[in-house]
Amino acid sequence: MIGWRGWLALGLWLTPVLGLIVLGGLWLWQQGWFYRGMGVMLFFVALAYTVIHWPRRKGKHWLLRSLPVTSVQGHWSEQDIAAWRSLQPIRQKSHDINDTQALLALSNVVLTTLAGHYHQKSRYPALEFPLPYLLRLIALVCRDLETDVLDKIPGSHALTVSQMLRIQQTASWLGRVRKLSGAAGWLWNWPGAALGKAKDILLNQGIDRVKQEVGQRLLDNYIDRLGYYAIQLYGGHLSLDDMLPDAGLTAQSEVDLAMSAAQPEEPLRILLLGQVSSGKSSLIDALFGTVKTASSRLPTTAAITPYLLEKKGKTQAIILDSPGFGEFSDQNSESSALAEEWRQADLILWLVKANQADRAEDSRQIQALRRYFTEQAVNRAPPVIIAVVTHIDQLRPISEWQPPYNIEHPDSAKAKNIRAVCDSIAEQLDLPTMQVVPVCLAAEGPVYNVDDGLSLVIDQYLNDAQRARYLRCLRHHKSRQDMRKLRQQLKSLGQMLFD
Repeated sequence: MIGWRGWLALGLWLTPVLGLIVLGGLWLWQQGWFYRGMGVMLFFVALAYTVIHWPRRKGKHWLLRSLPVTSVQGHWSEQDIAAWRSLQPIRQKSHDINDTQALLALSNVVLTTLAGHYHQKSRYPALEFPLPYLLRLIALVCRDLETDVLDKIPGSHALTVSQMLRIQQTASWLGRVRKLSGAAGWLWNWPGAALGKAKDILLNQGIDRVKQEVGQRLLDNYIDRLGYYAIQLYGGHLSLDDMLPDAGLTAQSEVDLAMSAAQPEEPLRILLLGQVSSGKSSLIDALFGTVKTASSRLPTTAAITPYLLEKKGKTQAIILDSPGFGEFSDQNSESSALAEEWRQADLILWLVKANQADRAEDSRQIQALRRYFTEQAVNRAPPVIIAVVTHIDQLRPISEWQPPYNIEHPDSAKAKNIRAVCDSIAEQLDLPTMQVVPVCLAAEGPVYNVDDGLSLVIDQYLNDAQRARYLRCLRHHKSRQDMRKLRQQLKSLGQMLFD
């Protein structure tokens, strides 16, 4: 409770404020400006009222900017992104942030909606998670809350909960005192009290409007934060340790790198595919320059050769040179070997000869790849596919070869034929035209459009390739983690039984 010193301080603070209001109103009355002053005040009150309520009619928020919310993560799979987009209809509905039961129901709707994307056949999709991952999720949420409280609530690190309650009680008491003083003001200064009442009405309207917007922003933030962690849980992104999935090597890369102890993280895996004599070896020399064969390793497959692209002593990528389609003696062996490689690839350079009309095998292989990632690996990101059109110098007119050629706006017969072939390959392989790059790797002449064209396209899609690498490593990391945890659990169980 506030003692007599508090009452005295409050009276001393209110006296000059009330005195100024009384004297101001009296001076306006003596000068004959009282009604003019009242008119000006009412005009600004009406103007401010209009400004406050204008956004409501326009359906916009002008008083507050959007609070920062969780957004789509760069390493999410297409399934994760689709689940995130399913939250949009929930955000558009109005919810009461002060209703605890409504918030619980909203949380259940968010979790059920997202879980349904991952476990459509489950009877209880929202419960499809191991218990340790739920505990890990709770720990992450509590860590976020701790950060928010420390960063955004002044004095939260020093004030006790008891002190905060006393501050709240004091603020409530001051509000009641303010109402009593406002009622008394009508007795000795009704003009000032009328202006004060108009100001309070305007202020309350503004505060109510701000409270509505803050509530809506907080709800949007809550939905996004809850949805983000639910996707992390149901999408399998949570890990029981703090190790990044791509901070170590996968089993496939360990074999290709002969388990080099100096290798700190998983490199990109770049696979070269194409029919016989499509120019894969020539492209390796032209695009990557200095590479070395990973000779001190166990063979990945019967005929696939890995090369190491190194820079400053660190392996940047593993380049996998595959045999041309049809070079295997057994077609089933070829399909299984190539399928195993494109499952482990992050970027595929698909070489297609410009002067070869038969592309049925290319189409069959790329359709099999897409079916795998659509039906069997929905929580993975498919590798980025860039079609490299080789032997463009052999297109008609054959005798003409005077690069460079303007492929975007062809102005010669050669350029038009190159553009036509690229468009045809894009249609047959179902690729965007930007992912179809014409090059020339002829041994008797300089390389064309590799550094200026293909390298730039690879750089453009490097983030997508790294996303594929992250999700590939994530599944491998979780598999290893599960086996390690299982061995530890069995060991602990055996020790307990023995004791």
